[in-house]
Amino acid sequence: MSLQSPTRNPLKRMQCKIFGHTYSVLRHYQTDQKEYECTHCKKQFTEDEYGQLAPLTPKLRRINEVMEKFYIFKSARRQSA
Repeated sequence: MSLQSPTRNPLKRMQCKIFGHTYSVLRHYQTDQKEYECTHCKKQFTEDEYGQLAPLTPKLRRINEVMEKFYIFKSARRQSA
């Protein structure tokens, strides 16, 4: 499974190299983690542990999902107590 699907148009990739990426939010977690996607080249990014944008890898996506499940479990347990 490839998380980053390259675009076929080399001009759009060139636009990202010259002007930088244009991000849109791909997914927003309750833990305030976000996954972004460039609207031009379709590369995906997420916030790392320092708050910087890093390329989204399967490992980072899985970490975001596990943290989300843990947060939901913890908040549900806190409400029932």
